[in-house]
Amino acid sequence: MSELIKEAIKEINHSYATIVDGELVYQRSAMLNMFRKGAEWQSGQSPWISVKERLPDDNENIIIMCEHGAIFNGIYCNNVWFCMDGYINDSFNGNPIYSSMVSIPPLWKPVAWMPIPKFN
Repeated sequence: MSELIKEAIKEINHSYATIVDGELVYQRSAMLNMFRKGAEWQSGQSPWISVKERLPDDNENIIIMCEHGAIFNGIYCNNVWFCMDGYINDSFNGNPIYSSMVSIPPLWKPVAWMPIPKFN
């Protein structure tokens, strides 16, 4: 758990809990308020994961963002970033780039990634 989340939990505990018979007790309204604050905090978080923070699992189907702004479907495998089949959000001479599973050029420098969202 990140230090930011741990600090937020501490702050919430001090704001909405009381000690009764040596136990930490939350009031119902306090719990609803904590849920609301947590949901507000989560809605402000970016779905992108920095490659400096964490790398994806090998062969995990992901969305990759490169330093110059290209965004596309790909995978990370054996320390190599790959672009999968399909058009990607980048162009050369005004034309969309089409790629079939090729390694990403080193100059593109992936900076962030995210799992492909699941729609239930």
